[in-house]
Amino acid sequence: MAATEVKENSKTPNINFFGFQKQITKIAKDIQNHQKKHIFASNKSSNAHVDGRILKALAPENKEVVKLIKNLDKEPGDSLARMRLVNIMMANHKHIHLDDMLKLMLQASIPIYLGDISPNFLQLVVITYRAYLERLTNTHKHQMMSIRSDSLKNVNMSGIDMSDHEYDDDNPHVSDVESAKTEIQVAESLIDDCETILFNIKSRMKSSLSSEEINELITGTKTTSSFFGFSQEKVSSTKQNLIISKAVNAIDMLKQIPLLQAAGIELAKKLGKVDNKLTYPLVMEGRIQMQALKYQQMRVENGDRTARENLAPVFNRAVVAYRKALKLVPKSAPKKADLAVLTEFGNLTHYGFVHRDLMKFTEDGIRALVVLGKETLDTAVTIDDSFEPLQKRLEVSLLQIDETGEQVI
Repeated sequence: MAATEVKENSKTPNINFFGFQKQITKIAKDIQNHQKKHIFASNKSSNAHVDGRILKALAPENKEVVKLIKNLDKEPGDSLARMRLVNIMMANHKHIHLDDMLKLMLQASIPIYLGDISPNFLQLVVITYRAYLERLTNTHKHQMMSIRSDSLKNVNMSGIDMSDHEYDDDNPHVSDVESAKTEIQVAESLIDDCETILFNIKSRMKSSLSSEEINELITGTKTTSSFFGFSQEKVSSTKQNLIISKAVNAIDMLKQIPLLQAAGIELAKKLGKVDNKLTYPLVMEGRIQMQALKYQQMRVENGDRTARENLAPVFNRAVVAYRKALKLVPKSAPKKADLAVLTEFGNLTHYGFVHRDLMKFTEDGIRALVVLGKETLDTAVTIDDSFEPLQKRLEVSLLQIDETGEQVI
Protein backbone atom coordinates (compact mmCIF):
# COMPACT_ATOMS: atom_id res chain seq x y z
CA MET A 1 0.00 0.00 0.00
CA ALA A 2 2.81 2.45 0.83
CA ALA A 3 6.50 2.78 1.57
CA THR A 4 7.74 1.55 4.93
CA GLU A 5 10.05 4.43 5.75
CA VAL A 6 9.08 6.77 8.60
CA LYS A 7 10.22 10.39 8.38
CA GLU A 8 9.85 12.71 11.34
CA ASN A 9 9.22 16.45 11.24
CA SER A 10 12.55 18.30 11.56
CA LYS A 11 10.65 21.35 12.86
CA THR A 12 9.53 19.46 15.99
CA PRO A 13 12.81 17.88 17.20
CA ASN A 14 11.75 17.59 20.85
CA ILE A 15 8.91 15.11 20.23
CA ASN A 16 10.52 12.95 17.53
CA PHE A 17 10.47 9.69 19.46
CA PHE A 18 11.53 7.47 16.56
CA GLY A 19 14.78 9.43 16.59
CA PHE A 20 15.13 9.10 20.36
CA GLN A 21 14.59 5.33 20.08
CA LYS A 22 17.40 5.13 17.51
CA GLN A 23 19.69 7.10 19.84
CA ILE A 24 19.08 4.77 22.78
CA THR A 25 19.43 1.68 20.59
CA LYS A 26 22.85 2.94 19.47
CA ILE A 27 23.89 3.69 23.07
CA ALA A 28 22.89 0.14 24.09
CA LYS A 29 24.99 -1.31 21.24
CA ASP A 30 27.94 0.90 22.22
CA ILE A 31 27.62 -0.37 25.79
CA GLN A 32 27.69 -3.98 24.61
CA ASN A 33 30.75 -3.27 22.45
CA HIS A 34 32.46 -1.43 25.32
CA GLN A 35 31.89 -4.41 27.62
CA LYS A 36 33.57 -6.71 25.10
CA LYS A 37 36.55 -4.39 24.59
CA HIS A 38 36.95 -3.66 28.31
CA ILE A 39 38.05 -7.25 28.86
CA PHE A 40 41.24 -6.49 26.93
CA ALA A 41 41.67 -2.72 27.45
CA SER A 42 40.47 0.08 29.72
CA ASN A 43 39.85 2.81 27.14
CA LYS A 44 36.83 5.04 27.63
CA SER A 45 34.02 4.82 25.10
CA SER A 46 33.75 7.78 22.72
CA ASN A 47 30.02 7.82 23.50
CA ALA A 48 29.61 9.85 26.71
CA HIS A 49 26.28 8.14 27.39
CA VAL A 50 27.99 4.75 27.90
CA ASP A 51 29.45 5.54 31.34
CA GLY A 52 26.99 8.34 32.12
CA ARG A 53 29.65 11.06 32.12
CA ILE A 54 27.38 13.08 29.86
CA LEU A 55 25.57 14.01 33.10
CA LYS A 56 28.69 14.91 35.10
CA ALA A 57 28.45 18.65 34.34
CA LEU A 58 25.12 18.75 36.17
CA ALA A 59 26.80 17.84 39.48
CA PRO A 60 30.59 18.16 39.01
CA GLU A 61 31.34 18.30 42.73
CA ASN A 62 29.12 15.41 43.77
CA LYS A 63 31.40 12.58 44.93
CA GLU A 64 28.67 9.96 44.56
CA VAL A 65 28.14 11.00 40.93
CA VAL A 66 31.87 10.75 40.20
CA LYS A 67 31.98 7.30 41.83
CA LEU A 68 28.97 6.03 39.87
CA ILE A 69 30.44 7.23 36.57
CA LYS A 70 33.69 5.38 37.35
CA ASN A 71 31.70 2.24 38.15
CA LEU A 72 29.74 2.55 34.90
CA ASP A 73 32.96 2.92 32.93
CA LYS A 74 34.03 -0.47 34.31
CA GLU A 75 30.59 -2.05 34.05
CA PRO A 76 28.23 0.02 31.84
CA GLY A 77 25.64 -2.75 32.02
CA ASP A 78 25.15 -2.12 35.76
CA SER A 79 21.55 -0.92 35.61
CA LEU A 80 21.28 -0.29 39.35
CA ALA A 81 24.26 2.09 39.25
CA ARG A 82 22.71 3.93 36.31
CA MET A 83 19.39 4.18 38.13
CA ARG A 84 21.13 5.69 41.17
CA LEU A 85 22.91 8.20 38.92
CA VAL A 86 19.62 9.28 37.33
CA ASN A 87 17.89 9.46 40.72
CA ILE A 88 20.56 11.82 42.06
CA MET A 89 20.05 14.14 39.10
CA MET A 90 16.25 13.93 39.29
CA ALA A 91 16.32 15.27 42.86
CA ASN A 92 17.03 18.68 41.31
CA HIS A 93 15.30 18.21 37.95
CA LYS A 94 13.19 21.39 38.10
CA HIS A 95 16.36 23.43 37.57
CA ILE A 96 17.77 21.29 34.75
CA HIS A 97 17.61 22.76 31.25
CA LEU A 98 15.76 21.07 28.40
CA ASP A 99 18.81 19.65 26.59
CA ASP A 100 20.06 18.13 29.83
CA MET A 101 16.61 16.74 30.66
CA LEU A 102 16.74 14.92 27.32
CA LYS A 103 20.11 13.40 28.26
CA LEU A 104 18.64 12.35 31.60
CA MET A 105 15.61 10.74 29.93
CA LEU A 106 17.84 8.79 27.54
CA GLN A 107 20.03 7.63 30.45
CA ALA A 108 16.98 6.39 32.35
CA SER A 109 15.90 4.37 29.29
CA ILE A 110 19.20 2.54 28.78
CA PRO A 111 18.52 -0.36 31.21
CA ILE A 112 15.27 -1.12 29.36
CA TYR A 113 17.09 -1.27 26.01
CA LEU A 114 19.71 -3.55 27.59
CA GLY A 115 16.92 -5.96 28.55
CA ASP A 116 16.72 -5.16 32.28
CA ILE A 117 13.03 -4.42 32.73
CA SER A 118 11.77 -4.01 36.28
CA PRO A 119 8.87 -2.03 37.78
CA ASN A 120 11.36 0.36 39.42
CA PHE A 121 13.34 0.95 36.22
CA LEU A 122 10.14 1.52 34.24
CA GLN A 123 8.71 3.93 36.79
CA LEU A 124 11.95 5.93 36.70
CA VAL A 125 11.76 6.14 32.89
CA VAL A 126 8.18 7.42 33.04
CA ILE A 127 9.06 9.96 35.74
CA THR A 128 12.01 11.36 33.73
CA TYR A 129 9.94 11.21 30.52
CA ARG A 130 7.17 13.24 32.17
CA ALA A 131 9.67 15.72 33.64
CA TYR A 132 11.23 16.18 30.18
CA LEU A 133 7.83 16.81 28.58
CA GLU A 134 6.86 19.25 31.33
CA ARG A 135 10.13 21.13 30.88
CA LEU A 136 9.47 21.27 27.14
CA THR A 137 5.95 22.70 27.49
CA ASN A 138 6.99 25.23 30.13
CA THR A 139 9.97 26.39 28.05
CA HIS A 140 7.80 26.96 24.98
CA LYS A 141 5.06 28.72 26.95
CA HIS A 142 7.55 30.97 28.74
CA GLN A 143 9.12 32.03 25.46
CA MET A 144 5.75 32.56 23.79
CA MET A 145 4.63 34.71 26.71
CA SER A 146 7.83 36.76 26.52
CA ILE A 147 7.10 37.74 22.92
CA ARG A 148 3.35 38.08 23.61
CA SER A 149 2.58 35.91 20.58
CA ASP A 150 -0.87 36.28 18.92
CA SER A 151 -0.97 32.47 18.72
CA LEU A 152 -1.42 32.09 22.48
CA LYS A 153 -5.22 31.94 22.25
CA ASN A 154 -5.23 28.16 21.68
CA VAL A 155 -2.54 27.34 24.26
CA ASN A 156 -3.21 26.57 27.92
CA MET A 157 -0.93 29.03 29.75
CA SER A 158 -2.02 28.16 33.31
CA GLY A 159 0.79 27.81 35.82
CA ILE A 160 3.31 29.92 33.89
CA ASP A 161 5.00 32.54 36.09
CA MET A 162 6.71 35.27 34.06
CA SER A 163 8.80 36.28 37.08
CA ASP A 164 10.52 32.88 36.87
CA HIS A 165 13.68 33.46 34.82
CA GLU A 166 15.04 29.91 34.90
CA TYR A 167 13.72 29.34 31.35
CA ASP A 168 15.30 32.45 29.85
CA ASP A 169 18.39 30.70 28.50
CA ASP A 170 16.65 27.43 27.58
CA ASN A 171 16.71 26.71 23.84
CA PRO A 172 14.00 24.38 22.48
CA HIS A 173 15.55 24.52 18.95
CA VAL A 174 12.17 25.34 17.39
CA SER A 175 12.05 28.36 15.08
CA ASP A 176 8.33 28.94 14.47
CA VAL A 177 5.30 29.40 16.73
CA GLU A 178 3.12 26.78 15.00
CA SER A 179 5.73 24.06 15.55
CA ALA A 180 6.08 25.15 19.18
CA LYS A 181 2.30 24.85 19.60
CA THR A 182 2.38 21.36 18.11
CA GLU A 183 5.13 20.32 20.53
CA ILE A 184 3.15 21.75 23.46
CA GLN A 185 -0.06 19.98 22.51
CA VAL A 186 1.60 16.64 21.78
CA ALA A 187 3.64 16.83 24.98
CA GLU A 188 0.56 17.65 27.06
CA SER A 189 -1.30 14.67 25.57
CA LEU A 190 1.62 12.41 26.51
CA ILE A 191 1.82 13.92 30.00
CA ASP A 192 -1.88 13.15 30.49
CA ASP A 193 -1.12 9.47 29.81
CA CYS A 194 1.66 9.22 32.41
CA GLU A 195 -0.50 8.69 35.50
CA THR A 196 -2.32 5.79 33.84
CA ILE A 197 0.98 4.26 32.71
CA LEU A 198 2.45 4.55 36.22
CA PHE A 199 -0.70 3.00 37.69
CA ASN A 200 -0.50 0.10 35.21
CA ILE A 201 3.15 -0.53 36.06
CA LYS A 202 2.45 -0.54 39.81
CA SER A 203 -0.70 -2.66 39.60
CA ARG A 204 0.03 -5.06 36.75
CA MET A 205 3.81 -5.58 36.73
CA LYS A 206 4.72 -7.77 39.68
CA SER A 207 8.12 -9.11 38.59
CA SER A 208 11.34 -8.12 36.83
CA LEU A 209 12.83 -9.43 33.61
CA SER A 210 16.59 -9.57 33.04
CA SER A 211 18.67 -9.84 29.88
CA GLU A 212 20.17 -13.05 31.28
CA GLU A 213 16.71 -14.63 31.44
CA ILE A 214 16.01 -13.74 27.82
CA ASN A 215 19.32 -15.32 26.78
CA GLU A 216 18.42 -18.43 28.79
CA LEU A 217 15.07 -18.58 27.00
CA ILE A 218 16.63 -18.30 23.54
CA THR A 219 19.49 -20.77 24.15
CA GLY A 220 17.50 -23.12 26.38
CA THR A 221 20.45 -23.33 28.77
CA LYS A 222 21.65 -21.58 31.90
CA THR A 223 25.31 -21.05 32.82
CA THR A 224 26.15 -21.84 36.44
CA SER A 225 29.43 -21.48 38.29
CA SER A 226 30.87 -23.75 40.96
CA PHE A 227 34.17 -24.66 42.58
CA PHE A 228 34.96 -26.76 39.52
CA GLY A 229 34.25 -23.96 36.99
CA PHE A 230 31.32 -23.16 34.71
CA SER A 231 28.68 -25.60 33.51
CA GLN A 232 25.56 -25.51 31.33
CA GLU A 233 22.16 -26.52 32.67
CA LYS A 234 19.02 -27.03 30.62
CA VAL A 235 16.29 -24.52 31.45
CA SER A 236 13.13 -26.31 32.58
CA SER A 237 9.85 -25.84 30.73
CA THR A 238 8.39 -24.30 33.91
CA LYS A 239 11.15 -21.67 33.98
CA GLN A 240 10.73 -21.04 30.24
CA ASN A 241 7.00 -20.41 30.66
CA LEU A 242 7.70 -18.07 33.57
CA ILE A 243 10.18 -16.03 31.52
CA ILE A 244 7.75 -15.88 28.58
CA SER A 245 4.97 -14.67 30.87
CA LYS A 246 7.23 -11.93 32.28
CA ALA A 247 8.35 -10.89 28.80
CA VAL A 248 4.76 -10.61 27.52
CA ASN A 249 3.88 -8.53 30.58
CA ALA A 250 6.92 -6.30 30.00
CA ILE A 251 6.00 -5.72 26.34
CA ASP A 252 2.49 -4.78 27.43
CA MET A 253 4.04 -2.00 29.54
CA LEU A 254 6.60 -0.85 26.94
CA LYS A 255 4.05 -0.42 24.15
CA GLN A 256 2.37 2.43 26.07
CA ILE A 257 5.46 4.67 25.98
CA PRO A 258 6.67 6.05 22.61
CA LEU A 259 10.20 6.30 23.99
CA LEU A 260 10.37 2.54 24.68
CA GLN A 261 8.48 0.98 21.78
CA ALA A 262 11.64 -0.04 19.90
CA ALA A 263 12.76 -1.98 22.99
CA GLY A 264 9.37 -3.71 23.03
CA ILE A 265 9.67 -4.70 19.36
CA GLU A 266 13.19 -6.04 19.93
CA LEU A 267 11.97 -8.11 22.88
CA ALA A 268 9.08 -9.49 20.80
CA LYS A 269 11.54 -10.50 18.06
CA LYS A 270 13.70 -12.29 20.63
CA LEU A 271 10.64 -14.22 21.84
CA GLY A 272 10.05 -15.22 18.23
CA LYS A 273 13.47 -16.90 18.18
CA VAL A 274 12.37 -19.33 20.91
CA ASP A 275 9.93 -21.02 18.50
CA ASN A 276 9.18 -19.58 15.07
CA LYS A 277 5.82 -21.34 15.06
CA LEU A 278 4.44 -19.23 17.93
CA THR A 279 1.98 -16.46 17.07
CA TYR A 280 2.08 -14.35 20.24
CA PRO A 281 5.47 -12.64 19.58
CA LEU A 282 4.11 -11.39 16.25
CA VAL A 283 0.84 -10.34 17.90
CA MET A 284 2.81 -8.37 20.51
CA GLU A 285 4.80 -6.69 17.73
CA GLY A 286 1.57 -5.81 15.94
CA ARG A 287 0.14 -4.27 19.11
CA ILE A 288 3.22 -2.08 19.56
CA GLN A 289 2.99 -0.89 15.96
CA MET A 290 -0.67 0.01 16.50
CA GLN A 291 0.33 2.10 19.53
CA ALA A 292 3.00 3.78 17.39
CA LEU A 293 0.30 4.47 14.79
CA LYS A 294 -1.95 6.08 17.39
CA TYR A 295 0.94 8.36 18.38
CA GLN A 296 1.37 9.47 14.77
CA GLN A 297 -2.37 10.05 14.48
CA MET A 298 -2.29 12.14 17.66
CA ARG A 299 0.48 14.26 16.11
CA VAL A 300 -1.69 14.87 13.05
CA GLU A 301 -4.61 15.91 15.26
CA ASN A 302 -2.32 18.38 17.05
CA GLY A 303 -1.17 20.18 13.94
CA ASP A 304 1.74 18.11 12.59
CA ARG A 305 0.74 17.70 8.95
CA THR A 306 3.95 15.85 8.07
CA ALA A 307 2.99 13.03 10.47
CA ARG A 308 0.17 12.12 8.07
CA GLU A 309 2.79 10.65 5.72
CA ASN A 310 3.85 8.26 8.51
CA LEU A 311 0.40 6.78 9.11
CA ALA A 312 0.42 4.31 6.21
CA PRO A 313 4.02 3.09 6.76
CA VAL A 314 3.42 2.44 10.48
CA PHE A 315 0.02 0.83 9.75
CA ASN A 316 1.70 -1.44 7.20
CA ARG A 317 4.25 -2.55 9.80
CA ALA A 318 1.35 -3.71 11.98
CA VAL A 319 -0.26 -5.46 8.99
CA VAL A 320 3.00 -7.31 8.22
CA ALA A 321 3.32 -8.54 11.83
CA TYR A 322 -0.28 -9.79 11.99
CA ARG A 323 -0.17 -11.41 8.55
CA LYS A 324 2.94 -13.35 9.55
CA ALA A 325 1.03 -14.54 12.61
CA LEU A 326 -2.01 -15.48 10.49
CA LYS A 327 0.15 -17.78 8.37
CA LEU A 328 0.84 -19.80 11.54
CA VAL A 329 -2.87 -20.33 12.28
CA PRO A 330 -4.18 -23.69 10.95
CA LYS A 331 -7.07 -22.83 8.61
CA SER A 332 -8.78 -26.20 8.94
CA ALA A 333 -8.77 -26.40 12.73
CA PRO A 334 -8.17 -23.02 14.43
CA LYS A 335 -8.05 -23.03 18.23
CA LYS A 336 -9.31 -20.68 20.92
CA ALA A 337 -5.70 -19.55 21.42
CA ASP A 338 -5.77 -18.22 17.84
CA LEU A 339 -8.59 -15.77 18.56
CA ALA A 340 -6.18 -12.93 19.43
CA VAL A 341 -4.57 -13.11 15.98
CA LEU A 342 -7.85 -13.45 14.11
CA THR A 343 -9.85 -10.77 15.90
CA GLU A 344 -7.06 -8.23 16.28
CA PHE A 345 -6.32 -8.47 12.58
CA GLY A 346 -10.02 -7.95 11.93
CA ASN A 347 -9.96 -4.81 14.10
CA LEU A 348 -6.83 -3.65 12.29
CA THR A 349 -8.46 -3.95 8.87
CA HIS A 350 -11.54 -2.07 10.09
CA TYR A 351 -9.27 0.69 11.42
CA GLY A 352 -7.65 0.86 7.98
CA PHE A 353 -11.08 1.14 6.35
CA VAL A 354 -12.21 3.95 8.68
CA HIS A 355 -8.99 5.93 8.13
CA ARG A 356 -8.46 4.98 4.47
CA ASP A 357 -8.63 8.57 3.21
CA LEU A 358 -6.28 9.87 5.91
CA MET A 359 -3.75 7.17 5.00
CA LYS A 360 -4.31 7.67 1.25
CA PHE A 361 -5.06 4.01 0.52
CA THR A 362 -6.14 3.00 -2.96
CA GLU A 363 -9.58 1.48 -3.35
CA ASP A 364 -8.11 -1.84 -4.53
CA GLY A 365 -5.62 -1.89 -1.66
CA ILE A 366 -8.15 -1.29 1.11
CA ARG A 367 -10.64 -3.69 -0.46
CA ALA A 368 -8.10 -6.52 -0.50
CA LEU A 369 -7.27 -5.80 3.14
CA VAL A 370 -10.91 -5.72 4.28
CA VAL A 371 -11.63 -8.97 2.39
CA LEU A 372 -8.80 -10.63 4.27
CA GLY A 373 -10.06 -9.17 7.56
CA LYS A 374 -13.55 -10.47 6.84
CA GLU A 375 -12.18 -13.95 6.12
CA THR A 376 -10.32 -14.01 9.45
CA LEU A 377 -13.51 -13.03 11.29
CA ASP A 378 -15.44 -15.74 9.47
CA THR A 379 -12.98 -18.15 11.03
CA ALA A 380 -13.08 -16.43 14.45
CA VAL A 381 -16.86 -16.70 14.83
CA THR A 382 -16.67 -20.47 14.37
CA ILE A 383 -14.74 -20.48 17.66
CA ASP A 384 -16.54 -17.67 19.49
CA ASP A 385 -19.74 -16.11 18.11
CA SER A 386 -19.35 -13.03 20.35
CA PHE A 387 -17.25 -11.56 17.53
CA GLU A 388 -20.17 -11.52 15.10
CA PRO A 389 -20.64 -7.71 15.50
CA LEU A 390 -17.09 -7.14 14.26
CA GLN A 391 -17.72 -9.58 11.41
CA LYS A 392 -20.84 -7.57 10.50
CA ARG A 393 -18.88 -4.27 10.56
CA LEU A 394 -16.41 -5.68 8.07
CA GLU A 395 -19.24 -6.94 5.85
CA VAL A 396 -20.76 -3.44 5.85
CA SER A 397 -17.33 -1.91 5.15
CA LEU A 398 -16.90 -4.18 2.14
CA LEU A 399 -20.33 -3.23 0.82
CA GLN A 400 -19.49 0.47 1.16
CA ILE A 401 -16.27 0.01 -0.82
CA ASP A 402 -18.10 -1.86 -3.57
CA GLU A 403 -20.90 0.73 -3.72
CA THR A 404 -18.35 3.54 -4.00
CA GLY A 405 -16.61 1.69 -6.81
CA GLU A 406 -19.88 1.27 -8.69
CA GLN A 407 -20.64 5.00 -8.36
CA VAL A 408 -17.24 5.89 -9.80
CA ILE A 409 -17.85 3.62 -12.79
